[in-house]
Amino acid sequence: MAERARPNLKQMADRVLSLLEPEMETDGLDILDVRVFQGGGRLQVRIYLDLIEDALNPVGINLDQCARAGRSINMLMEEADLFSGQYVIEVSSPGIRRPLRLDRHFDAAVGQSVDLRVRQGNKSRRVRGQLLSFENNVLRVQPPSTDSSPELPAEVKILRREVMEANLDPEFNAKAIINEDRRQKKDDRREERSAKRDAKKKKNRPRKRPGNRKSSSDSEE
Repeated sequence: MAERARPNLKQMADRVLSLLEPEMETDGLDILDVRVFQGGGRLQVRIYLDLIEDALNPVGINLDQCARAGRSINMLMEEADLFSGQYVIEVSSPGIRRPLRLDRHFDAAVGQSVDLRVRQGNKSRRVRGQLLSFENNVLRVQPPSTDSSPELPAEVKILRREVMEANLDPEFNAKAIINEDRRQKKDDRREERSAKRDAKKKKNRPRKRPGNRKSSSDSEE
């Protein structure tokens, strides 16, 4: 018996994207990414949405908007009958690891830390670091230094068409965040000790004894 061919998950994700993107744009929503994978014995279709950003009023999608979009997506996919068999649809906000799919997503990510899965022959490799620029369909990424090699390694240039998957990578800056938090706590403790010393000095300061004043109720002799 011939082995059953494995589904092309990337092609399936592209079909979902082609179906939904025009409808979501009409509703003012931006599909950041569609990812299809196997899980629990059936297909999982994960769709990342956000509001199409107004340059003067950038906002993020909320849970109610995700739920409404999810109902529309379920209806559209049922009508289109894209997949045979069972599948589960998950509609999600982008979260801190925001997916990057379109050129404008990469433009907005310049200066931030990114996590890329890059095609390398028949395999893929992972590239993490700060996105220095995105020009002429080329991404320039500066990988971080390591404990064993504190000097920054050479920047990496990646063709846009080689990027298979991309996300913002805030965890990349976790060490800096932890150090900043420690510095802030240290400053807070220093200020607290200083405030306690000032309060103690004020409490121990000798009070001036009131003079013998004649009250207005005293009668004159």
